[in-house]
Parts: sequence; structure tokens; C-alpha cells
Amino acid sequence: MNEDEIEIKNNAIIHKDKSLNRLDLSFLKHIELSEYKKSELLAYWIYDYAVYHDQERNFDVTKSGVFHRGDIIKVNLGFNIGSELGGLHYCVVLNKKDNPKNGVLNIVPLTSKKENKKYPKSCVNLNNELYDILNQNIQKENKRLNKLLTKLDGLEEIPKSIQESISKEMKYIDQLGKSINQYKKESIVLINQITTISKQRIFYDVVLKNVRLSNKSLDLIDEQIIKFFTK
Repeated sequence: MNEDEIEIKNNAIIHKDKSLNRLDLSFLKHIELSEYKKSELLAYWIYDYAVYHDQERNFDVTKSGVFHRGDIIKVNLGFNIGSELGGLHYCVVLNKKDNPKNGVLNIVPLTSKKENKKYPKSCVNLNNELYDILNQNIQKENKRLNKLLTKLDGLEEIPKSIQESISKEMKYIDQLGKSINQYKKESIVLINQITTISKQRIFYDVVLKNVRLSNKSLDLIDEQIIKFFTK
């Protein structure tokens, strides 16, 4: 290691220590102000952020899948500043073209509509579209399960492959049911929070399989994006 490399390394260590000391002061301040939840959320995000960076070199983007315009995904938006949205949120994929080697996506976050809360005019109300899609999916899966169960008629011994398929299908239906019960019907698209994310931030959620907005809703989102950002 030459002198220049030694200096660069020493500077990296100095800046690392300085940043960690400042971060510790921030945690202590939140705790002193009884902002325990804020302190915890920040701690969770710092941990996740470090993990993302450690995994970045070995992250195989080709295994992340290819996404389509209107797909609903769950994203870790992190712990952000001011009114920036953070945490795990459902988001709408805006990319018209994606490919296995593309490491980023353009997305716009969703939130559940809250009573007596005013939203910016730029927002798009999806009403109960997502709720309806999930309900339609659970109906389809129930039909699929019934078809699997009819294969048991007259069988003295159930093949292992069918047992595994039934178990998997029942588990998926159960997850869909829990999601529907927890999901509030009306969803709001937060156009003013549009952003670009790494695919590393995507949190795999089997419930969101085959969940995509209608072209009508996507056209409304496009109209608001044009209106909000270009006019």
C-alpha cells in the first residue's frame, strides 16, 4: 500500500468514526425527547441500509424478476426526512419497459385513505380497486383448490405431489384472506412522492402476485404526473 492509499484509508476511518459519533448523538437526542419510536425506526433503517450495501456487490438483479407498468410491489422506502414517505409501502411500478438487467424501477407509493385527512390535488384515488383485485384473486385460488380436491375422489392414498400442491394452495389462500381483512378499501396514489428505487428495496410479498392496476387507473396516474410535473 503506497502513501496515497494509506491516506485514503485513514481518511475513510476518520470519516467513519465521525459519522458514527454523530449518529449516536442523534439517537441519544431522540431518546432524551422520549421519541422512542423515531429512534427505533432510524435504528432499523440504519441496519437495513448497511445490509443493502454489504449485499450490493453480490446482488443478482437478474433474479429480481421483470416488472410491468401497473404492477403493485411492496418496497422498503427507509427512514426519510420531513414529509418524505418511509417504511414498507405498496407502490405502483411506472416503467413501461423493464428487463432482467435493469437494477432500478420508477415507482409511486400508495397509502390507505384516512378519514378527515386532506390529500394534495395531485393524488389519485383508486377507490377499492386493489381490494377488488385481491378478492378476485382469492376466488380464483379457491377454484384452483377445488379442482385439486376433486382429484382426491376415489383415491385411497393421496400422492405426495398433490398433498404438497394442496398445502401450498391453502397457505396462499390463507395469506390472501389475512391481507384482505387488513386492507382498507380505498387507496391513494401519492403522485408527489414519485421516486426511483433499487430493486434491492423490493420486499417479496406472495399476496401481490398477479396484482396489477387497470389501464384506466394507470392513465389517470399518467395524467396527474404530467399535470403535476409539467404544467
